Amino acid sequence: MSSALIQAAGIRIDAAAFSREEAVALCGKTLLELGSVAKEYIPAMWEREQIISSFMGEGVAMPHGTDEARKFVIFDQLVFIRFAQEINWDGFPVRACIGIAANGDSHGQILGNLAEVLIDDEKRTELFTTLSVERILELLETTEEEHQE
Repeated sequence: MSSALIQAAGIRIDAAAFSREEAVALCGKTLLELGSVAKEYIPAMWEREQIISSFMGEGVAMPHGTDEARKFVIFDQLVFIRFAQEINWDGFPVRACIGIAANGDSHGQILGNLAEVLIDDEKRTELFTTLSVERILELLETTEEEHQE
């Protein structure tokens, strides 16, 4: 798994957003700062959010752009934004967002790892509480095969 898909610079552990729209914009802005997307991708993330909620369960949402906005993706990248205070996401509490910029499905492995972390109470708690950016990277990048080696 290439660590380039998610990097320390794309992890925020004490972010502030007071609405779903602000949270989505913060994901987009972080992707833009990393050079992963053109600025046109950011409004497309909110456009997509209004079509269908990116809430995934277990306190996590995964905002991303519309299919048409893929042309604004410069390279595939994920960002992890954890909020100091829960955000009301259409009636669901969200503690963290995984912002996605992708042309293909190279992000599938990390999303699979995230699903494993979220169903593991201990790991999910750690993802939401650790102050270590490196630990968050480890949690998101570790695969089952690596556990067994």
